[in-house]
Amino acid sequence: MAKVKITVNGKELEVEAGKNLVDAAEENGFEIPHYCYHPGLSIAGQCRMCYVEQEGNPKLQVACNMKCSDGLKVKTDTPKVTDAVKWSLEFHLINHPIDCPICDQAGECGLQEYYMKHGKYKSEMHEEKELKPKVVDIGDQVVLDKERCILCSRCVRFTQEISKTSELGIFSRGDRSVIGTVNDSPLTGNYQTNVVDICPVGALTSKDFRFEQRVWFLDETQSICSGCSKGCNVDVHHKKGKHIYRLKPRYNEQVNSYWMCDKGRVTYKDSNFDRRLSNAKLGGVDLPHAEAIAAWAADLKVLIATERTEEIGVWITPHQTNEELVSIFETFATQLKTNKFYSESVETLVQKDEAVDGFLLRSDPYPNSRGFLKTSKEKKIKLQSIEDLIKALEKETISHLVIICPEGERQFPHMSRISQMVKPSQFVVILTPQNAAIEMFPSALSLPTLSHYEKAGTMINHAEISQSLEAGFQMFKESRSIQQTMKDLLEAQAKRAESRERMAN
Repeated sequence: MAKVKITVNGKELEVEAGKNLVDAAEENGFEIPHYCYHPGLSIAGQCRMCYVEQEGNPKLQVACNMKCSDGLKVKTDTPKVTDAVKWSLEFHLINHPIDCPICDQAGECGLQEYYMKHGKYKSEMHEEKELKPKVVDIGDQVVLDKERCILCSRCVRFTQEISKTSELGIFSRGDRSVIGTVNDSPLTGNYQTNVVDICPVGALTSKDFRFEQRVWFLDETQSICSGCSKGCNVDVHHKKGKHIYRLKPRYNEQVNSYWMCDKGRVTYKDSNFDRRLSNAKLGGVDLPHAEAIAAWAADLKVLIATERTEEIGVWITPHQTNEELVSIFETFATQLKTNKFYSESVETLVQKDEAVDGFLLRSDPYPNSRGFLKTSKEKKIKLQSIEDLIKALEKETISHLVIICPEGERQFPHMSRISQMVKPSQFVVILTPQNAAIEMFPSALSLPTLSHYEKAGTMINHAEISQSLEAGFQMFKESRSIQQTMKDLLEAQAKRAESRERMAN
């Protein structure tokens, strides 16, 4: 990318040619206030907050409509600019209600932030505020407060340019202008909540997050959406690693840009307490983690001692990270010498994978199918089908079945079939973060594992891009990573072997 030299407030900067001045300035430590500008949308020049003085131009210019070219010189901090920004902000506040204490946007609101820096603290406006409708239900996911709207038009441009639904518009004129849906029809589709993300004030709020938590109490960690093979980059907003409240898209030009779908947004719910397995269980009875691992190791030890490791079967899915898969393969294939690994046909999922809606959502429901195939190939693992597993359970050639279960709805079709074939004589171990899985196997040994958004590791998306999950927090004390669970199992086996040796001597 060609570079050019520009000057901001007397400081010479080297930036990309053609880059928007708002972005170029921000990247170099110069904040230019703005509302209507968004790097993923077209230029509107509507809010008139991003004024700058340009050398050689007698009038103030809006920075959002300026591209960086060689020799461009601007100032963002002159009295003329400061006064213009204050008056623009004053006009934005003419009809805006002072309801910050009850507004969901409090703590991440552009009006609050800019008022503290640029506000006319002694207002010169004496007009009565124009009252507009509040709490307007405009879709499955979104609520609109028309009083709070500053008519930046970001949401309108999103539906026109990104989702291509053209559902939102600005109606009426003057101080009666409002955002609304065409013909008052509700928003539809799978990308509604993006308009909440890009709203700079509290006009558009998410039904799912509305009144759930104040944003200043939330921590933010990076992860990858678990909803499909796109692998959208997300920020996980959680409270001290104990409860997740929402997912928001994280910018990645190669993958999801600034956006994500609504189906992906709700995948965090599988991680929270009401769906989670919080303790190890055997036959539905709570068990300390160490005792559960010891019971698992004891059953495996019998098979190893009697040279029957071919009776060990392992069910795996592309919901695991590459690091988890390596740990599973090394434990069972290398250490325990079993070659019976089962999964649904991941190659078929990959071959048939396609964009469902022409935008982000894809047909492959797993976030790591390419990584799954790559890792199993590198480890020389021969994968057998669900039909092979059903036959093996029916013929009782498998007496010890390990199920590493996916999260959410993905688990039900295959888990249901497998559970119907399991006989009382067959020992079943389930590694899962969720209660829904163990309810299908009431007599199994169940071990709680980390949910997707607690994991750290890597996954490979549909475009063969390797991406990192960096969450690394643990919501439940008894939950373990797959890697730690594998390590605990091998250590428990080693202890049993040492104990037997001592008894023999």
